[in-house]
Amino acid sequence: MKLTFLGTGAADWDINQFDNMPEFRRFSSALVNDDLLIDPGPHVFHFAEKNGTPDLLDGVKNIIVTHSHGDHFCPETVAKLCTGRDCTIWCAPECMKELNAALGNEAAFGINFRSTEIGKTYQIGDYRITPLRANHFATPGEIARVYLIERDGRILFYGCDSAWLPTETWNFMRDKPINTLVMELTCGEIATYDWRIFEHNTPEMLQIMLTMFKKYNRFAPDVKYYVSHMARTLHGDHASVVRLLEPMGVTPAYDGLQIEI
Repeated sequence: MKLTFLGTGAADWDINQFDNMPEFRRFSSALVNDDLLIDPGPHVFHFAEKNGTPDLLDGVKNIIVTHSHGDHFCPETVAKLCTGRDCTIWCAPECMKELNAALGNEAAFGINFRSTEIGKTYQIGDYRITPLRANHFATPGEIARVYLIERDGRILFYGCDSAWLPTETWNFMRDKPINTLVMELTCGEIATYDWRIFEHNTPEMLQIMLTMFKKYNRFAPDVKYYVSHMARTLHGDHASVVRLLEPMGVTPAYDGLQIEI
């Protein structure tokens, strides 16, 4: 599998500042191969345009959503990708309410929508995908998700947003031979004891989890770690994030980074 990071920022990035910031991060989103989109945020078409690939998302057949916050879920993006096209969105039922409210019931009715359950594995195109519980508040009644994505014997864990890992999520994934983990790191080294620790990770929290993963020899022998979803106001520049994470064996993603799972 190929993973392209379309955005690696948290919700405090302003797209209007794109031309003024050399290390700009769009809202976090990623493309698996060319047919599976993770989080249809408002910046995905901006990425395609600015990178000279206006047809980048033309092959998207399925969309999975972590939660319905506006930096992760944009009804207009969903409409553009799914209306009148062979493209299905898989997410919590609360997302459909957001689509109805934003687009109107008639317009939303024309979108291929599949409600998913936590802990249940779905065959979505060529992928086996399992939504798992995240530790993050979305909207009332909605369970935010992290995902296990499997194809051709390779496994990707994608976890933005979530502080730590809920017990039921850890119990499901702990014995899986995961090849790549993308974890969130909203809070940086300038966010010591920040209130966001209750639903977002800090470098200290990340270090504790990584130490435990390695202590018990979890995941695949070739496992690699990345972070995304970094807040503009809680991190320094990209070079400083690289220096911070290098001793942990973690790579901070940036918009446009492409990796093989």
